[in-house]
Amino acid sequence: MANLQAEVEGIKVEMAELKAEVAGIKAETAEIKAAAEEESEFVVGWRKASYVWASVLLIFALIIVLWGIGNQWNNPAWKPSQEKGSHPVFEIFFFLGMLTWISLLEGCQISIVGLQGVDLEPFKVSHKRAYDALKVCYQGPNVERFLVGRQFLLLFNGFLASRVGGAADIPDNNGNFKIGDWEWDNAGVGSQIFWTNSFLLIIIIVAFAQLPTQLLAEDKMLGFMNLPFAPYYTIVIPTLLMESLGLTHSAYLLKDVLSYAAGIDTSKADPRKAMNKNWVYYAKCALSVTTVSFCGIFLFKGWFSKQTGATHGVGWEDLPGWAAIIVSVFFLFIMACAEGLQVSALALQRTPTIDFKKTKPNAYNILMLLGGSDGIEYDGRNMKAFLVGRQFFVAMMVVLLGRVTGYGGSGGELVTGTDWGMGKGFNEWFLQTGFCGAIFVVNVAQLATQIVASLFPISLINNVVMYFILKAMLWTEASGLANSCYPLMWGLSWLFKMEKDPEFTMLDSMDPVKQQPSNVSAQVSSVL
Repeated sequence: MANLQAEVEGIKVEMAELKAEVAGIKAETAEIKAAAEEESEFVVGWRKASYVWASVLLIFALIIVLWGIGNQWNNPAWKPSQEKGSHPVFEIFFFLGMLTWISLLEGCQISIVGLQGVDLEPFKVSHKRAYDALKVCYQGPNVERFLVGRQFLLLFNGFLASRVGGAADIPDNNGNFKIGDWEWDNAGVGSQIFWTNSFLLIIIIVAFAQLPTQLLAEDKMLGFMNLPFAPYYTIVIPTLLMESLGLTHSAYLLKDVLSYAAGIDTSKADPRKAMNKNWVYYAKCALSVTTVSFCGIFLFKGWFSKQTGATHGVGWEDLPGWAAIIVSVFFLFIMACAEGLQVSALALQRTPTIDFKKTKPNAYNILMLLGGSDGIEYDGRNMKAFLVGRQFFVAMMVVLLGRVTGYGGSGGELVTGTDWGMGKGFNEWFLQTGFCGAIFVVNVAQLATQIVASLFPISLINNVVMYFILKAMLWTEASGLANSCYPLMWGLSWLFKMEKDPEFTMLDSMDPVKQQPSNVSAQVSSVL
């Protein structure tokens, strides 16, 4: 009896300690949220001013990049030289076309993910374009297939845009960028950062192509999918077709292997969304693994042999082969961290931090920095700011990886070394366009990390490196460099006379509810 009473007293003590710890965490979370909500007048004023100066920066970026393309100071893979092979007007329209496709891929992701579970039948007539596209996406595992196919098309479009809009050697003006009487010294720091190394191109991709449609789709999901850009033909069919080729199936295989190794019960998943794992599925997995390995061999060969953009161009030409490998792997690492950090942060939303505050302190600090996590949504604007800053990092890595994974030269002629007997057609359309690099990057640096983060979200971010990368992303957003996306988003909404989405009925409960955006889209909502 005495032993039983002692055990009871011990349990009471433990319960009291646990309650005190929970209260402490709640108080700490409340302090963080209060601090996040209190923004100084300077911060608010800076953000509003950034809508103006960031728009001016975007206009400047568009003028510089389009002027460079118009004067053929670029080097698309299909041109035998800068002056021959295609007309600059065609290249400008091709460049703008790639940016438009990137915009649509970004916006449609928000709408397709966010509208899952919504009864679409009431909108069959009023929103026919959206209805036709979404009905296909919600059949079987098509949402997952769409996301995988979209990831590849988005990256490859980014690679092509960076090749067409990126800088090449200027044969006249002593190599200086010149518009009228204004001349930009090619040896100057400003020219090398903003023009040669594509900083202005990054601004265009992020603020002009990616964020405006993301923000617009987050606010008006159904309305965005019903815009007159034929989403069924321009987005749904191409992404599903790209996924069906099997080049990205290594991601599915990795998911199966990790789930098995970790003892995760996959039988509880929705059987309606399960992949048909027949011999075709495994044949595509084998094809994907073989292709990724093949691409990896050619990339490391190109880096070491100084055949890629990692060792060509102003500021890059003196980079030795071993250093090119280190720099390229570093870019892959940053891309992987950006992808994993986002998935982990979203997966851990509403997860009580008491479960891992002491055992995983770095993961706890990251969640606190994002706005606290005590079983509810992140509070404050840091999560939204992180996703905007992360988008900037990803775009920067897309441009840089597009450079270092694409072979130098054009028309199938390599700048140096041998092609191992593969031929000009292989060199031009597989190596120099960046297709080889896109296959490797999307499988290794993006999809693989996203899958690992979805299965082991806490372990992935429980390190100091992720914490400092998150800090850098928050500072990037605070700079306001990409804030021209807000006036563009407002302009698009006004141009197409878009209204708020109507109330939706969820298929599961059939209870009328107001639209609730997905976790991803909800966090990219207005940062006003």
